Amino acid sequence: MRIPTATEISNVIDAAKRLRERVASMDAGKVATRAVGGAVVLTASFLVVADPHATPAPDSSAVVSARIAPVGTVQLAVPIIVSAVQ
Repeated sequence: MRIPTATEISNVIDAAKRLRERVASMDAGKVATRAVGGAVVLTASFLVVADPHATPAPDSSAVVSARIAPVGTVQLAVPIIVSAVQ
């Protein structure tokens, strides 16, 4: 692992200061409007690409029968109370 030099650290600090000044000078309303606009664009593109209202392809009968196949069996024994009463 390489240790950063003093110049590299100074460059990172300067970049962080410039970023902080830029963020501090931004208008909150403008940022919120852009964020909502971006969310609308992403949602619209998802709805166009994903086509959520498309009719799904039906499963084959083998898949359906595998899904509804019994997992196990249940065996009922004589109730304990009946055998105790007799």
